[in-house]
Amino acid sequence: MAYQKLQGRRAINVFPNDDVIVPSPSDLVASGDNDAVAANLLEDSTANFIGKVIPGATVYNTTTNLTATVLKVQETVLTLSEDIFLADPNGYAVYNTNNSEGPVLFVGTGGTLAIKTVGGDLVQLTNLANASFIPIMISSVQDTGTTCSDIIALW
Repeated sequence: MAYQKLQGRRAINVFPNDDVIVPSPSDLVASGDNDAVAANLLEDSTANFIGKVIPGATVYNTTTNLTATVLKVQETVLTLSEDIFLADPNGYAVYNTNNSEGPVLFVGTGGTLAIKTVGGDLVQLTNLANASFIPIMISSVQDTGTTCSDIIALW
């Protein structure tokens, strides 16, 4: 008899940002440290992003917990949707998200959670308790309207 398995096997911290796709940990394609600072760019002279990173990928600044989306790919430079590298060196992780199926969420600290579902619906879940599981497949956790914190995406 088949049953739905509700336990995740992969997890990643979520840092809310309007319309930045929450990546699966298995979609990691590049990581390292930036070595220059310029507006809306991730620059790493030791990297080769071509053939690895695709436009639409999600970038985590692992030092500051800020996120952005990749707009353009060059060999050692990624053009980003937001200016998330304000100093160097900051750690980064880049995740291609074109095959993201959408995780469900665990919310450590409750409140209001604004999400975009994998179907494209923008909704706000209010009065969430601490330590809540959210059984909705999401695409992004919106910064605008979210008061919850300690959010983990589960696959």
